[in-house]
Amino acid sequence: MTQLNEEHFEVIDRNKDITLQRNKLKFLEDRIATLEKSVANLTERYAEIRTWQEENFRGDSNAK
Repeated sequence: MTQLNEEHFEVIDRNKDITLQRNKLKFLEDRIATLEKSVANLTERYAEIRTWQEENFRGDSNAK
């Protein structure tokens, strides 16, 4: 049977750490992509509301 020495455990720990860091990075990249989509959606909705306000309150002094 192969003897496991300290070097083997270091390699295993290093590989676990690399995998963990990759998973964290993937999670953060997914969150960023979701946030970018949300911001784009909100920007689009805001533009629609502004257009609607301009069309419906053209002469109204209360419109901003």
